[in-house]
Amino acid sequence: MTEDRFAQSHRFLATAGWDAAQRTPLADDASFRRYERLTLGEQSAILMDAPPAFENVRPFVAVARYLKSRGLAAPEILADDLIQGFLLLEDLGDGVFSRLIDHDDAEEAPLYEMAIDGLIALQTETPPEALSVATGVMHCLPRYDQDLLTREVGLFCDWYLPALGGKPLSDEVRADFMAQWRAPLHRAAQDLDCLTLRDYHADNLMLRTGQGDLDRLGLLDFQDAVIGHKAYDLVSILQDARRDVPPALEAAMLERYLDAGHMEEATFREAYAILGAQRNAKIIGIFARLYLRDGKATYLKLIPRVWELLERDLAHPALSSVKDWIDAHIAPGQRRTPCAPEEFLPRKAMILSAGLGARMRPLTQTCPKPLVTVANKPLLGYSLEGLVAAGVRDVVLNCHYLADQIEEYATDYYDHRLTLTLSDERAELMDSGGGVKQALPLLGRQPFYVLNSDMIWRDGPERQAMLHRLQAFWHAEDMDILLLLVEKDRAYGYDGAGDYHLGPRGRLTHRGNDVTADHVYGGVLIMKPDCFADTPDTPFSLRLLFDRAAAAGRLYGVVHEGDWYHVGTAAAKREMDEILGD
Repeated sequence: MTEDRFAQSHRFLATAGWDAAQRTPLADDASFRRYERLTLGEQSAILMDAPPAFENVRPFVAVARYLKSRGLAAPEILADDLIQGFLLLEDLGDGVFSRLIDHDDAEEAPLYEMAIDGLIALQTETPPEALSVATGVMHCLPRYDQDLLTREVGLFCDWYLPALGGKPLSDEVRADFMAQWRAPLHRAAQDLDCLTLRDYHADNLMLRTGQGDLDRLGLLDFQDAVIGHKAYDLVSILQDARRDVPPALEAAMLERYLDAGHMEEATFREAYAILGAQRNAKIIGIFARLYLRDGKATYLKLIPRVWELLERDLAHPALSSVKDWIDAHIAPGQRRTPCAPEEFLPRKAMILSAGLGARMRPLTQTCPKPLVTVANKPLLGYSLEGLVAAGVRDVVLNCHYLADQIEEYATDYYDHRLTLTLSDERAELMDSGGGVKQALPLLGRQPFYVLNSDMIWRDGPERQAMLHRLQAFWHAEDMDILLLLVEKDRAYGYDGAGDYHLGPRGRLTHRGNDVTADHVYGGVLIMKPDCFADTPDTPFSLRLLFDRAAAAGRLYGVVHEGDWYHVGTAAAKREMDEILGD
């Protein structure tokens, strides 16, 4: 926790009357949330610290209050700061199911019976689509529909498979993988009629002492709840990524669940297998990402267990096409842990953030353009989030205009996964090409990303992340520079004639004297540092290197398949506030 964040939390606790409490950190979470146990005399409580740049406490508050209204034992919210991201929660104790079972095997069956009974009670009614957070503040529950299920299974091919093969999948191979899931996920996305907590397993369930019946069942970690299929949380508890659930116990608990309901058994078991496969494939992708992107190697040891669960689910006939694809592309001996070197993605990037921002005045009169906020987030923040999500570890920011503010932003940026370094151009603004050349000692000798700071992108719903797509298309033998392209008619905020003609296999030629071109340079590229050989030491534009690469037949492009916005004027900023705002 940074000093500023600690001071903010202390002020929150002072307002709640808990500033004198002893603070003891609890186990790390896979997210950015941190937890501390507070002890004040005979009282105890839990502090949730959820940095608002990465987390949102409103869903937790809304779902907790809904669960409490249903008579289920979610922690009472004793105090909240929705803006700063702090919650003071009832302390449900230390009776975590998994810990109790590890201490005494005889507890396993009774605790799982309680978990199944709690799940049945939770699913007896369909929740409203919007839950109350506070007066006038609502949280809309997402639907666990085919689109969301499909996006999640994409984590398997965007993180785990590249870690096996050493390179992101091509668009064609990825599309083929996703196509095998389309029919089964369509079937499993029917009958969405209950609150699905998504992480309903033995590490998130508590035995509350001194309580009776289902009041003994404490619920944790439900902020990602959706409206989904009844089988999903059953998979969560019975196919646990973190502990072995004996097959006989899984079968007995599945029978217990089915005996209490009125669903058609064969159809339900099919959905159980499909959602089990989807969840386990997703988790393998998440664990690979936690290792490759976040440096959390402890998750690698869990992958073999999840693979075993996935293979069991894939044995269902409804998943035969998925099984066939996996058998054809991944040998059984490979199904363990990510084993390729981490260099399968560029680890370094530069964001061009030194410009004057003249077209955005008066907004840039006292604020550098990269720090102008769009939907309450600095433009620079959108690019940094995208880079972190793609596994980049080191980012260079150049600075010239109002450089002290860029420097302060870099100093205060507290995503531990990312290192920000400044390339100082206070003495002379070096233009785009000269700026990157000056930063080469910080960028190293491997290909790196370069991004403009005045654009925002969104990935297509069934596509891999745009930066991964660029890397998947990158072939160092043929290319010196690979540009992100946007179709001119889909480039929001762009009103020019277009930049490039797209040729066979992605090779680019500039519009030149042509009246128009179909594609616009989207402000993101991969390039080799060797491109800067024989370039001036004075300011120059990257366009010089684009033209040089094009003349050599080594300039290529990939067309973006999501949304793209250029925020170059004050008017565009106002429109983007409406488009991206809550």
